[in-house]
Amino acid sequence: MNISPVNQRIVSQNFQAQKTKFKSVEAREKEQDKNLSNKKYSRKDMQRLAATTVLAGAVLGGGVIYLTKRPVLKNLRRNNETLSNLNKKLKEEAQHLKDSLSDIFEGDLAPKEIRDKIFNELKEKIEKCDYGYDIQTPPVTGKTLGKVIENAIPLPSSVGTANRINMKELDIPQIDIDGRFDFELPMSDEVKITHMKSADFKPVKSQPTNISESYADSVQWNNDKVARDLLQNFFDGHGQTLDGVKLHFEPSGNGRYKVRIEGKSTYTPDKAVYIGESTKRNDARAAGNYGEGLKMATLKLLKDGGADNVRIASDNWKVTYTLTEGNLSDKRVLAYSLDKTDKYNGNYMEFETFDRELLTSLRNTINRFYNSGNTHFKCPDFENELIGIKNLPKGEKGGIYIAGQRFEFDGKYDGLDDIVLFIKEKPPADVLDISRDRTSLNESNLEKIASWLAKDKRFSSNDRVNFLKSLENYWEAVFSLDKKPMDKFVEYFLLYINWTCGERKIINIKFPEKYVAYSAATPDVVHDLRSKGYKVCKSSFSDIGMPTIHDIIGDARAHEVVIPNDVEKKKILIIREAVNKLSPSLKGKYFSEEELNPKIYMFDRRSVKDRKLYSDCNAEAIVDKRVSKGFWIDKNYLNETNFSDALETALHELSHKAGGDESAEFSYMLTDVNKDAIGQLINDVKSRNEMQALNTLWESLS
Repeated sequence: MNISPVNQRIVSQNFQAQKTKFKSVEAREKEQDKNLSNKKYSRKDMQRLAATTVLAGAVLGGGVIYLTKRPVLKNLRRNNETLSNLNKKLKEEAQHLKDSLSDIFEGDLAPKEIRDKIFNELKEKIEKCDYGYDIQTPPVTGKTLGKVIENAIPLPSSVGTANRINMKELDIPQIDIDGRFDFELPMSDEVKITHMKSADFKPVKSQPTNISESYADSVQWNNDKVARDLLQNFFDGHGQTLDGVKLHFEPSGNGRYKVRIEGKSTYTPDKAVYIGESTKRNDARAAGNYGEGLKMATLKLLKDGGADNVRIASDNWKVTYTLTEGNLSDKRVLAYSLDKTDKYNGNYMEFETFDRELLTSLRNTINRFYNSGNTHFKCPDFENELIGIKNLPKGEKGGIYIAGQRFEFDGKYDGLDDIVLFIKEKPPADVLDISRDRTSLNESNLEKIASWLAKDKRFSSNDRVNFLKSLENYWEAVFSLDKKPMDKFVEYFLLYINWTCGERKIINIKFPEKYVAYSAATPDVVHDLRSKGYKVCKSSFSDIGMPTIHDIIGDARAHEVVIPNDVEKKKILIIREAVNKLSPSLKGKYFSEEELNPKIYMFDRRSVKDRKLYSDCNAEAIVDKRVSKGFWIDKNYLNETNFSDALETALHELSHKAGGDESAEFSYMLTDVNKDAIGQLINDVKSRNEMQALNTLWESLS
């Protein structure tokens, strides 16, 4: 149908009016910018103004800010009167432009044959066209090539030592049914026999001490702890080994058993009498400290073990401990007699007990100390001057040794499964206070020990790498509440691995290809990585050179893909075609050619996965390093909205390459993009007719 001269004149007048109105908007914007530039605003004020100007972009549809419309309006209410007035004017201008564009999309401005031709061409194109991309696989964003670290230390493929490779497990006999037991640990070249010079002394008879019998109740010592402290003195006396120590039990009648323990070193009587006098006081590698343990074990034997006396002897002396009446009260106290004896080359302890279980504890305690037959120390996976690590077969009981003595962990001497740690010296008191009680260690103690080791300057960089490798069984990221104690140990070592004596000292490790440190990701992403052979490790590994999940796969997919039906597919293709038609005004200036062929993926905000976080989300941008990779659009919104709003949504999401909803960069870009798009549609007849045809095609689908 031809348009009459009168109608042509009316159309021409309408477009001239629209052009004049559009130019008047530009003029007013420039005048407002000039007015604003003559005033002084803080950086924060300018950011608020930027948020305000985004409303001027609402020229192709109803609501510009779909994801953050309410927060932005809330911020605007806080602005001062000047900003409120400006906002009012901008909204008025935006409404004028919206009304004008409504005429462009819906007006009858071209001859029917022209409109029909354009409509049919676009309809055929949309019906035959495919997406041109995988609609089920959103693009990966945030992915990096990983850190290129110079001088990174390669992670060894394996670790292990041949230390003490010739160790043979002790063949400790069982205690006979009548309580008889006789066993001497083999001597080795590790034994360090010491002979202190004999001292002259005056014999003492029944000298009371100030240790009362009830003092034995102040510590919760069972037979295992008594046995530990009895053998500890022989262990230290042989240079931190039980090699060469002899144990002898025999029945003595009336249900009692005689116990004798012998060592080969000699020392003076003050070490057996005075608390605070000990041969190990200043030796960080000795198990004992102030001599308290021997006195407490003696007191427990006299009070609870059925011993009438406890005899300790060496060189030319013998001390006999008993319980006797005190001078200050009717309570018994620990007392000792000191006698001269014939020369004895070594030392021993003797007592009698009715407690058969104490004999079992003494036998079991042999392997709770280092000796040349304790295979917990054989061929450790890692060992330096501070610590050794040995991994055991799964399910085998291990333990923690400090200065050669096994400590309880979580109330048990074999409280660690699958691993042995042996720390060669007593940690500083602020790390672990080894009191006479030596109570059971716990996870908190492990954390402090790990932190101390990580910061100790005696740990070289290569030591740290090999040490971590020996603990690889505990690298995996653990999300359940039942973490193993060694998981915490590794976490705390990693936390302080880059700190040595209070100074930052960065260590970087070159990890194998499929090692990845955990970063924020959904469980299904972690499961998928593990199913593909990746080792997903604790997040702190990223501090020493391991790439993160984000580095490897980029940002986790925000939504679950919904496959469009035929109508939804056509609508998505119409949006893509409309954005591409705006290339003359947007290409190069704002977007690349690829960005103007946007990849659009559909999700359902009402689905189980999305309704909690995205129940009011119409669309969401996909941006990678300030490049638009397309956007998500909600299925319900796509089916219900009109063409004008859908196109504006597309431009809105594409403009997010400049920043988030509240950023000034995004606000300015969206405003400029919309303004230039309007200019193209007003001034270019072909673009205008094509957009009208796409609008008609959209409505036919609805």
